[in-house]
Amino acid sequence: MSTLTKLRESDFSATEQRIADYILKNAARLPEITISTVAADCETSKSMVVQLCKRAGFKGYKDLCSQLLVEQALTDQKSPDPFHYDDIHPGCSVAQIVQLITREELRCVQDTAELIDPDSIERAVDLLLAADRIHLFGVGGSAVAATDMYNKLSRVGLHVHFSPDVHCQLLETTALTEQSVVLIFSFSGRTRDMLEAAELSREMGARIICVTRFGRNPLSEISDVGLCVASNESLHRVTAMSSRLSTMVMVDVLFACLASRMNERIQAMVQRNTMIANRRRK
Repeated sequence: MSTLTKLRESDFSATEQRIADYILKNAARLPEITISTVAADCETSKSMVVQLCKRAGFKGYKDLCSQLLVEQALTDQKSPDPFHYDDIHPGCSVAQIVQLITREELRCVQDTAELIDPDSIERAVDLLLAADRIHLFGVGGSAVAATDMYNKLSRVGLHVHFSPDVHCQLLETTALTEQSVVLIFSFSGRTRDMLEAAELSREMGARIICVTRFGRNPLSEISDVGLCVASNESLHRVTAMSSRLSTMVMVDVLFACLASRMNERIQAMVQRNTMIANRRRK
């Protein structure tokens, strides 16, 4: 995982986030900036800068700068500036908005690819294949991903349930058993209804898979398997944009891995569907 991905996607405190934003903004010249300057510009202490670096997985500020230098050396100079980040603001032209959105969504997909842990995907697939029933939970933008996964799993004959009504989702936890698996979509990992669904599912003995943002959050801490996705957008945006895209990428990856393991069963279903379609044409 790249240095910038760690800084963009980790869940920091307000002060740590201010330092991370400063580093992201000045990443191209960061090795030339002293830790004292970073602390002064962020109105904090050098120890807090070091704490931020350690939270992001580095030994300290020097280690972070060293990693950035290596990544700079490996970056294709003809590619768009990997350190540049911007956001939409009032006054942006249509052309600027198109450029910003497409650039950040492409970056979001690339960052999600870096965050995907093959071992976690394998564990999630094992749980889904062994489950007697699969329940999908998600609200708002996350319900879009849950709906897509429901359609995919239904088509391959798995016993899957999903209701777009969050109250029905919570009621469905009463039918869970120790052989059941729930797949919860929540980018923030802090949505109250999804945390309640996870707690109720845990009480019934079900196994929990969550798809959420990178870093520790209440939902990932109580899940059996956590699948991390990236997003360069603020958690306070009016509507989900790149977070929705990264979650859909995870849906496709998870389903593709699942389908690969179910290849013989799926091929038989495809042949049967083709036979039925041909019969209806006659």
